[in-house]
Amino acid sequence: MQRGRSSSKKVPRCGAAASNLKMDRCIGFSVWLSLATFALSIGTTAQRASPNEHTGHLFETGPHKMFLNCTGSADAPTVILEAGTGDSSDVWTAVQKEVEQFAHVCSYDRLGLGRSDKLAAPHTADEIVDDLHQLLKAARLLPPYVMVGHSIGGIYVRKYAALYPAEVTGLVLVDSAHEEQFARVSQISPEWAQRIRDQFPPDEQRTHGFLLGNERLVWHFDRPLVVIEHGQMPPSSASDLMVQQSEAVFHVLQRDLASRSKYGQLREAEKSGHYIQRDQPEIVTQAIKDALRASATPSSRKSER
Repeated sequence: MQRGRSSSKKVPRCGAAASNLKMDRCIGFSVWLSLATFALSIGTTAQRASPNEHTGHLFETGPHKMFLNCTGSADAPTVILEAGTGDSSDVWTAVQKEVEQFAHVCSYDRLGLGRSDKLAAPHTADEIVDDLHQLLKAARLLPPYVMVGHSIGGIYVRKYAALYPAEVTGLVLVDSAHEEQFARVSQISPEWAQRIRDQFPPDEQRTHGFLLGNERLVWHFDRPLVVIEHGQMPPSSASDLMVQQSEAVFHVLQRDLASRSKYGQLREAEKSGHYIQRDQPEIVTQAIKDALRASATPSSRKSER
């Protein structure tokens, strides 16, 4: 694993939109802030005008229709952008405008979000991965792909790569959730453990792709992998002990993700909070470019297990 730019940690700015899943929106430092937020945020994702309205299309995936927005040359390698909890494809606008200059890049709205069909109940992590697989087939987007996952979207793209290893040649994880994060944070103190149990019962954690107790992630991906973590936290949180504790756990878990590939790199977005794709889109763009370039080499193509 290689380490990218480093600097002294300062604290993350969280996105403020409500989500339609009770999962950690501001992974890591602000887990404790998000616990109550998710309990109140089911089904409250706002609809708003989108810059993608005129370039995206709806595709039928079984009984539902899903929104997909692809730009760039169809002859170029395909990059798939997976958003975090409660976010539509609009969260990738800045990155997509840059990546379309050198790749075929697609963002989409998960079922229940944005312009995709609504759901009576949120899909599980496994269902979300299946939805994406059906969408890519319906749109006739042929693999292989480089997949980019933000926040809980990191869990989804890892699941996709594990289920369909021949389809994914590279991954970029943007301030990604980690499957062990709730279990690890619960070990900090009884207070942490109680807060998490109160807001996210064990069966709900598992439904959304998280591991419980002493379970450990066994996923490995010996193809190009770039992990990007935030570098800033709000000054108002800098002296909060709970913030510092969860931030330390977050950093350890990001290092763990990067270590899951012999090609893994850990980079820090020094001027970014949780939404690196908005704060410093150029860092995400460069990581995608690097993953595409590395995935084109024979050595990385042969090493997937």
